[in-house]
Amino acid sequence: MNKLFSISLVGLVFIACQQQVQKQQDETPAIDPNAITCHGIGPVKTNYSYSALDSVVGADKLQNGTVDIDGNTVHITKVFPNEAEEITVYWAESQEPYRTITKIAVANNFGPYQTPEGLRVGSTLNELKEYNNFMPVTMTNFYNSLDGYATIIGFNGGDIETKYPCLGGKFDIVKQRGVDVRTLDEIKPEKELKSSHKLFNSIDVEVVELSISPR
Repeated sequence: MNKLFSISLVGLVFIACQQQVQKQQDETPAIDPNAITCHGIGPVKTNYSYSALDSVVGADKLQNGTVDIDGNTVHITKVFPNEAEEITVYWAESQEPYRTITKIAVANNFGPYQTPEGLRVGSTLNELKEYNNFMPVTMTNFYNSLDGYATIIGFNGGDIETKYPCLGGKFDIVKQRGVDVRTLDEIKPEKELKSSHKLFNSIDVEVVELSISPR
């Protein structure tokens, strides 16, 4: 009788343990393979060398090149080139072997990459401000930029700055609704703009690039 009771008790304990393990597994959030975090974007991590990148995604999915940034030639690698999933990796080194990533960027609004909150290429400025706890975003000035884009400078102590101090990006104007000439004359000389400026009542702005840099 006691032996039977002991066996039953052991069985109950085993079942309870299994249920607890299953519960913990169910409660553990799945890792998004396309997440934008300060550790990386999708499969590309900030601590990767070119060799590590080759091992993870394969040489046939990498394309090396250079870009001009402020008069300097910077070496880059495009991961999944010409696909919606394309990621651009910027290197510190000016020749191979590449060992140090300085920036990882995405710029396709059909791409799968986003922060856990949902910020992605194609998000509107209003959506970004919502993710930033409605704090304004500081950026360069569209109207005196050579490429017409505004580069994010800072998030003014909002949630994005707290959660993602590594995050950068660019905005583009997608629609203008009768911008007052006097407003344009007022802001054109300015190097920086804040999203709280009255100008943004007359223009629609979207994220056209998101990037992260190692900290």
